This record gives sequence, C-alpha cells and structure tokens, in this order.
Amino acid sequence: MKDASINVTLPFAALAIGDVQQLIRSIVADEVRKVIPHVEPTKPTPDAMTVDQVLPFLSEQGLPTTKKTLYNWIFRGVIPYKHIGRRVAFSRKELLSWIESRTVRSGDRRAAAALRISESANRK
Repeated sequence: MKDASINVTLPFAALAIGDVQQLIRSIVADEVRKVIPHVEPTKPTPDAMTVDQVLPFLSEQGLPTTKKTLYNWIFRGVIPYKHIGRRVAFSRKELLSWIESRTVRSGDRRAAAALRISESANRK
C-alpha cells in the first residue's frame, strides 16, 4: 500500500505518530472492504398497496384473510382504503394503525366484550 502523504521508505519506528495512525486506518479500511461486501442501499417500501399486495401483508401481520373477505371489509367500510379511479388502494401506515387499533390486550377483556357486542349490533 502506498500513500502519498507517508514516506514508505522510512522504517516503521521512524514514522511520526500521525503517520502511523493514518497508515493503520488505511490498512484497516482496506481489510474491512475485503471482508464486508458492498451492500446496495435498499429502496424505501412504497406506502400504497394493491389488493394483491395487501393479502400477504395482512398474513405477515397475523391477520390472514382471503380476497373475498377483504372485498367484504371494503364494502362494509371495516378496513381503511382509498379509491384511485376504479381501483382500490391501501396505505401501509393506515393498515398498521388499523391492525394496532384492533389488537386487544389481555387486560382489556371488558373492552373486548364491548367491542364484540357493538360489532354484533352493527351487523344486525
């Protein structure tokens, strides 16, 4: 390794402390580049999703469903969605908050019972 600012013909003991530090940094950086492969930065995940993208997303979140059930939820207004022209679109952020709002904690049994009663009353 040759660095323009370091005189490589001098013995190591004759190098100044700053030169030794720079030499060590350079050697370590070269070795790290050899060991750790270059990783391309990942693209951010788009927020908008289609029906076909939502199905596996909901399954990953612990809410597996079918396309028929999903369209039923859309018709009833149960799940957050948007119309873009004639297409239905979903927001990843809105779906995550919707799932979180439906999550019942173990201490919330009374709230869960009230929620079931209200949902039952809405269906009638």
